Amino acid sequence: MDNFRIEDCVCPRCGARHSCCPYDSYERYLIAYESGKPVYYHINILRVFCQSCRHPHAILPEIIIPYGSHNILFILAVLRDYYIHSGSIQEICDKYQIAVSTLYQWKHLFQKHKQLWLGLLEDAATKASDFLDFLTGFLPGLSQKLKHFFLSHDFSFLQGVTKTTHCASP
Repeated sequence: MDNFRIEDCVCPRCGARHSCCPYDSYERYLIAYESGKPVYYHINILRVFCQSCRHPHAILPEIIIPYGSHNILFILAVLRDYYIHSGSIQEICDKYQIAVSTLYQWKHLFQKHKQLWLGLLEDAATKASDFLDFLTGFLPGLSQKLKHFFLSHDFSFLQGVTKTTHCASP
């Protein structure tokens, strides 16, 4: 978000440039995994209003999954532990303080989105743990990869709800 400039905002709904203006903000929780434990943050989310199509949009950093509390790095860490068999399902869930059903929900979304990202043939030939290593191995470039995924599929990676929009950031 440090690089976000309102004057560069492109409306994701109508594509208008330079038509978004800030009008509100709200606070939300974000759960990260740092130093071996979940960490809870209160973050401020900027909302903008497109003067062209008259729709509001929340400006979310790529690390945040819309309508979710856990950041993407938290979820990728859980999934990596699952796919490399670092412990039993219950041990992994206890470590990250999540429900078993949450892990399985993330696993299902990950498998679906991995297929979208890689395509069916490459997906079948790529182990989930190798794909997770690919994603987390490029953390500085992850933002661009996630933006490309969003632009290609109209929803964020590992987002279960498809009705959100993002403003493009430089």
